Amino acid sequence: MLQLIKNEHKKMMKKKITFIALGLIVVFQLAMALALKRVISSFGGQDTVANYFAYSTNVVFILQVLAVVIGATLISTEFQKRTIKFLLIRPKTRLQIYLSKYITLVLKVIYLFVFYYVIAFLFGLIFFGTAFDESSGRLFQHTFAVIGSQWVEVLMMASFAFMCSSLFRNSLVALVTSFFVLYAAKSLVPIMSLLENQWGKILLFANTDFTQYSFQGPPPFHGMSPLFSLFMVGAHFVFFVGTAWVLFWKRDVNV
Repeated sequence: MLQLIKNEHKKMMKKKITFIALGLIVVFQLAMALALKRVISSFGGQDTVANYFAYSTNVVFILQVLAVVIGATLISTEFQKRTIKFLLIRPKTRLQIYLSKYITLVLKVIYLFVFYYVIAFLFGLIFFGTAFDESSGRLFQHTFAVIGSQWVEVLMMASFAFMCSSLFRNSLVALVTSFFVLYAAKSLVPIMSLLENQWGKILLFANTDFTQYSFQGPPPFHGMSPLFSLFMVGAHFVFFVGTAWVLFWKRDVNV
């Protein structure tokens, strides 16, 4: 299976979209750093690398979009381009192929997060200096907690997109479906919270932000706890990954 994962990485490095995605992150971070620097300078103030690093967590939607694109196309593209037969004729089981695909997805999400926040830190150093104090340490600690929570959410979004990738042969259909369902579900949480509908607490996006139990204030629904959120995220994870496997296992290869 290790060889399958290596092959997936080789495919990734051959795709132009990989370098376009990394370039977009760099351009996005550069534009954000320049804009923030100009705004702060216009008010005669100064910022620090810790503050910029923390601010970069507020615009993590670019990672969500890239992760969903990767997840929604990882399997469906193989069927759309009819290259899946070259995988299935190898002396590897479907389970091994499936697991190699999902492990590659998890690794890609990690790569995106590491690249995004390394670039954020570097631009923070370049534009806002290297000043550190005791408050900077606490801010970095808080920021890494936020990043960890964000990684859980983005991975779950990518896992749902991966399930759609197993469901649909057309990668565009899988991608559109993923975006529509995920962002509709995301917007449903504040609506149900406003209506005080307790069924909302079983929604995935009501539970992915674990900082709501420490930094960000009370959770959106009464009766929620870290253990409850962990259970709900785990239940959604098992459903997404398990359903994706069943769909992939049962799918006929008509080539």
